[in-house]
Amino acid sequence: MIERKGVEFEADGAVTLRGWLFLPDGPGPHPAITMAHGYAGVKEHGLEPFARLFAEDGFVVMVHDHRTFGASDGEPRQDVDPWQQIADWRRAVSYLENRPEVDADRIGLWGSSYAGRHAIVLGATDRRLRAVVSQVPTISGYEQSLRRVAPDAVAGLEETFAEDERARFRGEAPHTVAIVSSDPAVPASYRSQEAVDFYLQPTPDGVWENKVTVRSTRAARM
Repeated sequence: MIERKGVEFEADGAVTLRGWLFLPDGPGPHPAITMAHGYAGVKEHGLEPFARLFAEDGFVVMVHDHRTFGASDGEPRQDVDPWQQIADWRRAVSYLENRPEVDADRIGLWGSSYAGRHAIVLGATDRRLRAVVSQVPTISGYEQSLRRVAPDAVAGLEETFAEDERARFRGEAPHTVAIVSSDPAVPASYRSQEAVDFYLQPTPDGVWENKVTVRSTRAARM
């Protein structure tokens, strides 16, 4: 029977990251897989079925929430910094290396969508990883933005970025937009029905908010 345990570990800046550890049956040490979600998602957005399947095949699996999201600490909340997420993921690998249930020489990484891009970067730069799965990855944020933002809307979006910078210079909190909305009058990162259905799938109360910082959009486009 697969056991799921809550875990936490400290990342740079004394920020605590939290997640789930899935332990397979049988004596260890076992190979391990570290997983995290894509853009502005939390572990409750459908990662557990993947993790349980891997655990049933004999892997220790850890799923963590990125800083500023879900159960993890970090401020400002709902802020996506891709390079910080990658640095935090290296810490997740280190955490797994030090678990007694884990064979430290057999650790792999799984990422999907925005985290699929992280997986490619980590696979290319962290030689501790023995396997990498990058599912439907974001490869180029710039090319992706060309498909998502109409040419006549780019100037307005850039002004939104600039005004957010000015506001933060004045000491204001980062501006936010919705992550998903089917209402064209509501500023949002995603509008497709597929994205709306995915992000708005039922999750426990208090684990996810439908908002993200404006500067997260700028970082994604970079």
